[in-house]
Amino acid sequence: MSLQAIEPFVTLGLRETEAGVDKVVISVPLMGNRNDKGTLFGGSMYSAMLLAGWHLCGRQAEQAGQSGEIYVKDSAVQFLRPIRSDMEAIAELSEPPRMTRRGNLAYEVKIEAVDADGQLCGRATASYRLLPKSA
Repeated sequence: MSLQAIEPFVTLGLRETEAGVDKVVISVPLMGNRNDKGTLFGGSMYSAMLLAGWHLCGRQAEQAGQSGEIYVKDSAVQFLRPIRSDMEAIAELSEPPRMTRRGNLAYEVKIEAVDADGQLCGRATASYRLLPKSA
């Protein structure tokens, strides 16, 4: 599973700055992601947050020897303050993965968006599922 295969990762100029099994960090440059107010566009922030969570789940699945496709099931985001610098999306599991009634692996992820000064600017929660690969 490659972040480079996700078109917005490339077109938004995102970079993976940390990729562990317990934490994934994706950086977002302000340049090229500004809105009409000169601050970071919320859609760019949200995309980076979801991608960080998606990649974390993939790394967790690989570590556990699981195969399949990671999908976002649902998510919620809070935009806490405007971002006037580059930012980082930091994803960590909020609880251990669990098996669903349908037999899919479920991941619950918390993601924070911090600016260049380390100030919390947004947070999200997201649920992901590992589903079998389609034939």
